[in-house]
Amino acid sequence: MAIAEQTPPIGGPKRELVWSAVDEALGEALPGAIDELRWLLIQTIVSAAQRRALLGSLTVRPGQRMLDLGCGFGAATLELAALGEVQVIGLDSDRAVLAAARRIGERVGMQVGLPRGRTTFASGDVYSIPFPNGSFDLVFSRFVFQHLEHPERAANEIARVLSPGGTACIVDVDDGLSISEPPPSAAFERLASALRSSQTAKGGDRYIGRRLAGLLDRHELTPGAVIVIPQAAYHRPEPAGPERSLMLERLRSRRAEITDGGYLSIEEFDSSLAEFAGEDPLPSCDIEAHLAVFATKDAAAVHAD
Repeated sequence: MAIAEQTPPIGGPKRELVWSAVDEALGEALPGAIDELRWLLIQTIVSAAQRRALLGSLTVRPGQRMLDLGCGFGAATLELAALGEVQVIGLDSDRAVLAAARRIGERVGMQVGLPRGRTTFASGDVYSIPFPNGSFDLVFSRFVFQHLEHPERAANEIARVLSPGGTACIVDVDDGLSISEPPPSAAFERLASALRSSQTAKGGDRYIGRRLAGLLDRHELTPGAVIVIPQAAYHRPEPAGPERSLMLERLRSRRAEITDGGYLSIEEFDSSLAEFAGEDPLPSCDIEAHLAVFATKDAAAVHAD
């Protein structure tokens, strides 16, 4: 599987119908989502264009089997299925998210006429993927590795379930690629620092993007293209605009984690959040980038259990 321009066998309009149906289904799920699930759902919605541009660069062949590892609400699972006559499995360990993904998948499948069995959702762990060696031609994973305490084990599992000649596409963040001018306010910096600290304490890594290629290289996978996926804009933000609302939603969803971990007291968190929410944001130039790494399993590789 390579990065290339491609016209999917089921046609461009079909792909766009799937996208539209996914957007509608995610939007309908939003009012009932709570806490961290709400934040994940909002993130899935607002990152659609970036995700689809990357998926649309894949060349697929009829009959290929794909794994969306850490599928969340199943958006990428369904979007991969729209690329051609392929089978896609979405795997996640969160039962509540998987239940929502199945509902969204059924709704989208019925609306656009995706064949039954084109997509399925399964419960499983990235450290012990519940499929035999060589099961998939593509393993796709987005925004998962930044949360892993043992990314080496996950990379080893990806290599195991890939078929010889198969491709891994791993996408994640690197906070070193984020720039803002003027710099964020003191209130936001306090909250963002506490958020990073809580993630790091659980074994996460907000700089994992730069480490992905080396990580895959150490586990029977040969890195190829490393793509920087940038987002940059100069804008005059509205106090209640969507980007600001998204960040506030994310911070609120992590309040207990941040305060229980001692990264900020309840009073510090609440006062900082109130200060940030009440700011009249200045016009700013914001630059952010994610890294997507493609790696291929050697055609002669035989994975040892």
